Parts: sequence; C-alpha cells; structure tokens
Amino acid sequence: TPLLLHIRFNMASSTREEQVLVLFASQTGNSEQAAMEIAEALPEKLSTSSLTVTSRHMQLDDFLELHEAQWTRLVVICCSSYGVGAAPLGGYRFREYCNALLENKKYKNQLQGLQFALLGLGDSKYTTFFENPKTTNKALEAVGAKRVGELGKADASGDQLAIISKWIDGIWPSLRQALQEQPLSETRLVEMKQDTLALCKELDSEFMAEEVAEQASILSTFMTLSVLGALLGVACYFYSSFLIAKEEVIA
Repeated sequence: TPLLLHIRFNMASSTREEQVLVLFASQTGNSEQAAMEIAEALPEKLSTSSLTVTSRHMQLDDFLELHEAQWTRLVVICCSSYGVGAAPLGGYRFREYCNALLENKKYKNQLQGLQFALLGLGDSKYTTFFENPKTTNKALEAVGAKRVGELGKADASGDQLAIISKWIDGIWPSLRQALQEQPLSETRLVEMKQDTLALCKELDSEFMAEEVAEQASILSTFMTLSVLGALLGVACYFYSSFLIAKEEVIA
C-alpha cells in the first residue's frame, strides 16, 4: 500500500553509512594482526538498523601519504614501540607528526572532534616500554582528540595475545557509544585533513613527492600507450586500404 511504501522509504532514508579506520604500525606483525581482526569484526559489531558501519585498515604512514590523511571521526590505532621507544615499521612518519603536535601549541585544536581508541604493544623488559603508544595517545589528546575506552597495554613479557584479545572484546561498547554521537561535518573532516597534510609538509618538503612522481609516471605510461595505440590503429587502417587496393588491381 502507499502508506507501507512511505514507511519503508522513510526507514531507508534514515539509514546512514559510516566508515571507521583501523590504523597500525607493526614490527613483528602482532599490531597488524590485531588491526585486521578489529577491522574484520567492526561492521558486524557496530552496525545497527539505522547505521551501516564499514571499516578499512592500513599502516599509519600509508594513512598520511597514500590515504592523504582522510580522517574519519572515529579511528582505532594499534601500535607498538621498537628499539629505544621509537615507532615500528609503518609508523615513522606518524611518530614525527605526533612529536610535532606535542612540541608546538599552535596545533592544539588540529584534531578537535576526533575520537580514537588505542591499543599499545610493547615489552616491559625494556626501559622505553610503551613509549611510542604513550606518545601517540598524548599527542592526539593534546590537539583536541578524545580517547574512548581504556588505553590498551599489551606486554610481550606477559600473555600478550590474551591481553590483546581481552582489550578487543572490551572496546566495542565504547566504539558503539562514540558512533551514537553527532557525526562531524564534512567541512570539519576536510579541515582536519588539510591541517594534517600541511604539518607533514612542514616537517618534510619531500612529503608525498614519491607518490606524485609515481602518479606522473603512470600518467606518462598511459599517454605513451595511448599514442602507440593510435599509431597502430593508423597503420592498420593504411595496411587494410593497401590490401583492398591490391585486390582491386588483381581483379
């Protein structure tokens, strides 16, 4: 009936879709594995009748360079410390970004409105245990981001996998609550992206230069192939014309 169709239309129109990023930096693979597990479970754990949640996981540095810092209003971060409290593979540039956020107060509102959950990994046998996750957490909060849930602290000197599993099981209510709040406007998300990229370029003038060069190379290859294709087409046309003319002469 028209009334039933109207109700269904309203129900459909009230459903929105939202993506949650799961970012990681990992030296031994444990942070990456945790990120993959979280990203895989996110849609089923957080989707509701009025909200369809999607997820995407990637390295922290890829987020800055390849994904061009396209923040979502809620992100989950899994990272460890390596060496003397440094960032692990895939997190070097993001750590530089976090250090800059802490060193200069002019960035204090750069990520205002962002919410994040953080699972940190490390080994308490080292004096710099948890240094990188701690710095990441401190930096994001310093510029207006709000952490949701408990700061995960998975110690390799204990049962690290069990701690990771327990943290994941316990973080869902906090993530669900965060998604129930008013989403950030598209304008705000764009501002966060632009401010993040601007800071990264301040830190390194060559930031994203490799990506630009790669894109230019792909474009150049495409244009070369297009020209070759066009020349081949012309050659085929003249060759066909030659064969037709030859047949007519023979006839």
